[in-house]
Parts: sequence; structure tokens; C-alpha cells
Amino acid sequence: MKKLTIYRTKGAFLILMVLFGLIGTNGYCQDKKSVSLSVQPYRLVKEYSFLNISATSKGKKGFEPCANLDFTVYKTDTTGVVADFKLGSIKTNKDGKAKFVLPKKENLLSGSYIVKLENNKVYEDTDETVSVTNVSIEAKVEKTDSVYVLKARLLDNSGQPIADEALNAGLKRLFGNLSMGEEDSYTTDVEGKIEVPIDKGLTGLNGKLNFQVTIIESDKYGTVIANVYSNFGVPIVDKSTFNERTMWSPPTKTPYFLLLIPNVILIGIWSILTFLLFNLVKIYKSKN
Repeated sequence: MKKLTIYRTKGAFLILMVLFGLIGTNGYCQDKKSVSLSVQPYRLVKEYSFLNISATSKGKKGFEPCANLDFTVYKTDTTGVVADFKLGSIKTNKDGKAKFVLPKKENLLSGSYIVKLENNKVYEDTDETVSVTNVSIEAKVEKTDSVYVLKARLLDNSGQPIADEALNAGLKRLFGNLSMGEEDSYTTDVEGKIEVPIDKGLTGLNGKLNFQVTIIESDKYGTVIANVYSNFGVPIVDKSTFNERTMWSPPTKTPYFLLLIPNVILIGIWSILTFLLFNLVKIYKSKN
């Protein structure tokens, strides 16, 4: 009877241990947070390509950025014949964003890419796949009848024109692009071309202008940007007085009169006080 009781006790103890283990595992899994992952492909024609990665998670104050998360980027084969090829890893910044620059051989940005979050202690494993098709934008500025025109042509990977695709034309500025022409975007014709008249009197540093022809967040091509540089702009004249000695300059550039007058007044006040103190001492000594 004693042995039977011991066996039953051990069996019950083992069952309880298994149950607690399962509960602990489930509880641990449930504690992990889910991640909302966004991946946007970008390509600067004749320059480089990159993936913009953004990670957020639902918190007490709504969706919050996931900082310092390590993501792995793979080139993937959609047919499943070839295993995913690892391109590299990257960590998100404090805003939950990361910019993964693709290797030079991937600069055409054509194919499928997968971004994975794996084996994180706080967040659940997640991944996002983007598929893009390579296109090329040929852009230039020409002068026709004293009017400058921005011309662009959209071509596929085999050099054939792409019609009925929206292109944006703008002048790059510090906080965004200044739209060119009267339309927000222009649709390519049967030859894949657009022509956009350029406004007169555009200003630029030393007269240099940077025009951009862009496909914005296309489901098929991603974001593609072609830069066109010209130097027919109106040179910017720097009228800033920041480095001069004015009232609104930094402390190291204080106007001379502001340095001189307060010091003269202070010297005068202390001179009078010193003179009075000297006379008081003389009067005190004369009484003794």
C-alpha cells in the first residue's frame, strides 16, 4: 500500500509539473507583443537602392515605435526553388525606422525581398515580403523657344516604353519638392514620355537646380527617383547678418556698443562707491 501511495504521489507530482510547464510556456508566449511591419522599396536611378523599414507595436498610448529591433533582410525566390539569400541585418532607430541600403549588385531593385524579425525576447516573430519590378527613368532638361522643359521617359527592364504610368515632376527643396507645371502628376504617353514646362525665376544656391522625376509608392515598381541637375536658376543672394555684430546675432557676435556701454556704466558706479567708501574711512579716522 505504501509503495502504491508513493507511486501515485510521484505520478501526481509529475502531472502537476507538466501542467505548470505548459502554463508557463503559454504565459510566456502570450506576453510577447505583436509587431506591425512596413517595408517600402526605393531606388535612385544610377545611384543606389534601399528598403525603408518601419516597425510599430500597439501600446498603452496607441501604436508606438519599436526601437532597437534587429531585422534580417533576404533576397527570396517566390517559386520556392532556391533558398532565401541573406543580404544583411539592420537595427531600427528610436523612431522604429531603418534604412537598409542594398548591395551594389541589387541596385536594379528587381525581385522579391523579405524582412524578418526573429528570436526576439519581447516581440513575436514577424516578416514582410515586397516584390518589385525594375524600371528606368531617363530624364533631362531642354530649352525650347526660350522656355526650359523637363523631359522624361519611362522604360521597362528590356528598354521598352511604359505607357499610362503616373510620374511626378518637381524641384527638390530643403523640406520637400516644389511641383512643376499645372498638374500634380503626369501620365506617360504610348512612348513612355512626359514633358513638363519649367517656371521662370527659380532660385538655387549658385544658380544650381535639382529636378526630380518620381514614381511614388507604386505597387509594382516601388518608389523610383531620377535626379536631373541644371544651373540656369537665379543665384540666391545671402542677405543674412547672422555672422555680423547685430542685436540678433549669437553671444560671440555681440555688438561693440553693447559691450562698451554697460562696462563703462559699471566702472562709473564702482568708482563712485569706492570714492564714497574712501571718504567715509577718512572721516572715521579724523574723529579718532
